[in-house]
Formats: sequence, C-alpha cells, structure tokens
Amino acid sequence: MGRVPMLQCAMDYISNAPALAMALRVAPEVDIIEIGTPLCKAEGLSAIRAMRELLPDKLILADFKSPDVGGLEAQIAFEAGADMMTVIGGAPLATVQQALDMARKMGKEMLMELTGVRDIIARATEWRQMGVERMVYHRGWDEQTHNRQWSEDDKVVIRQLIDMGFKVTVTGGLTNQALPFFADLAVSVVICGRGIREAADPRAAAAEFRATMHRLWGGGGAITTAYEGGRAASANAAQAAAKAVRYGVSEMGLALTIDGRDCPGCDASGRLCMGTATNIQTPAGINATAVVDRMNQLHGRSSAFGRVSDSTFYLDPAQLIGLSTDNVLELLRNAGRALQQLGVQVDMNAGIGVADRILRN
Repeated sequence: MGRVPMLQCAMDYISNAPALAMALRVAPEVDIIEIGTPLCKAEGLSAIRAMRELLPDKLILADFKSPDVGGLEAQIAFEAGADMMTVIGGAPLATVQQALDMARKMGKEMLMELTGVRDIIARATEWRQMGVERMVYHRGWDEQTHNRQWSEDDKVVIRQLIDMGFKVTVTGGLTNQALPFFADLAVSVVICGRGIREAADPRAAAAEFRATMHRLWGGGGAITTAYEGGRAASANAAQAAAKAVRYGVSEMGLALTIDGRDCPGCDASGRLCMGTATNIQTPAGINATAVVDRMNQLHGRSSAFGRVSDSTFYLDPAQLIGLSTDNVLELLRNAGRALQQLGVQVDMNAGIGVADRILRN
C-alpha cells in the first residue's frame, strides 16, 4: 500500500454564495478547496479572498489555467490567498518559468494543467527540467459530455509521469465507484467535484470518498483527519514539525549551523533557530549542492529543502503540502539517505525515532 492521496473538492460555480456555502459544508472532509475556473472567471479575485477569509486553515487552489503573464497571474492569485494555482499545458515555457519562479519566491505551488495537451510526455520532460513538481491529469467537462471514458492508456501516461518524479493530480468525472481504477497508481491528489457537490449530503459523500481512498491506498487503516494547514498552516503543527526535524538531525549526528557550536537541536534559550527552517552543516568534504541534488532525486524538487551555501543546506517542513507525520519523516529520511549516498555515516534509526516520538506526542 502507498500513501493515501489528498482529496480536493472543486467549487465549479459561477457565483460566490453557493461556492462558499458548499465549501463550508465539505471542508472538514477534504484537504484542498479548489476555486474552479468558471468561478475564477465569474467572480475574479473576490472568490479567492472570500474563500480564504471563510476557511483560513485550508489549502486553496485557484484553477486559473493561465496561458500567459505567468508571473503576474501567480502573484495575484497568491496575494489574494491561494496556496496553489494552475498554468495551462499549452502555455509557452517562459510563462511556465515565470509562474514557477513566483511560486517559489512566495513559498507556494504551481501546477501544470494538462487539458488539451496531446504530446504530454514530451512537454512533461521540458517542465521537469525546469523544476515543475506537480501536474493535473484531466478528463475535461466537454470530454465527459462526449462520453470519453478513462482507459488503460491514461494509466500508462500517469504512471510515466509519476516515474519521472511528478506529483500527479487526477480529475474528471470521478466517483466513489471509479476510484479502484486508480488504486495501483501513486497519485498525489484526487479531485471530486460534482460527485460530492451534487450528493444529497455533500459532507457525507466526501467522507465516503475519503474512506474509500483509505481502503484502496492505505490498507483500510484509521482514516486521518483532513489537512488543516493552508495559508495559516497550523502554527503549532509547523513548529512541532520543525522541532522534530531539529532533534532528528541532531540525533543523526549532524550539526545545526546557527553558530556552529554546541547547538542543542531545539528549545534553546534565545531561539537559536528562527522560524521553521533548520540550517544543517554539511560534513567535511561534502558540498551542499550535492546533497540537494541527491534529495531532488529521492524526494522530488521541493521548497522544503535547498542550498544555503557551499557548506549548508536547509530543511523546512512547513513548506510541505500536508504536515502529516509521514510527510515530515519522509523529508528527514531522504536527507539522511542523500548524505549516506555521499558517504556520510548517519544514524538514521536514532534520528527518525526521536522525530517520530515528537510528532506523535
């Protein structure tokens, strides 16, 4: 069994009132609230601002499908309160790069939307080289109207994208009954719109959808609560994750680099480590760029880690999409693996053990 995908619910309305009412109903059972393209066009930035005010602790995606002016459109989406925005697959590479750069600058996420893209793998290769991490594999509304069904060909492409290192969202007329079709794929996010919104009890429908996902991807274990860490990313959870990383790194035998001497890992007087990012000293003879390159291979590109200097790299779990225990431990584990691959002795068991105890307490 793999990781349970996140559940996203699309608010495909053309006015704010019904969208906000529906979002409030289903929010306890979904991880991401999507401001659908029709709503983005009909209500503009007010839809994002209103949703952010209503649900300050939810992840919000603005489905702009931007075709041009990528940097500016990303900026206005994020400044209005979105955590994620989309760029249409047919956009020029310059547009993609500008939107990606703005997302990184603001600590947000940009996703490529594949609607209408025919040469998906060829384009995806270009996007991956640019550092794009996420994409939306989409069976669109009009295709649904013409009875275009999901097929094994779709799965072949989705699997190729995942193997390339992309975190793939799947969407398009998905129902609870359709989920088993995707169960052998390590998809990152599943979007359900009408299957939830048009149900007699939307919240119950979302809960049922979530339960099915846990049965298919999680082995039927306990159902986790929906993510509550969007823009206001649960300060307590973010600080707990940072604490777990700091203690974990120290137990691995690595040094934090606030002043380079006797760093206790966490809870020091004067808060040696500010914010949620932890700066880590690379062992002698190891360049931080090499560590980050290895982590890109193991973890996929992410703003949750990066190079500070030739001798320092950082881990920032608050930048993860979803501050679950598994996500934070995976970040820490991949940092340890990267160093091990570079010949550094790391006490992985001690580091992961102490981090796990902190996160679960």
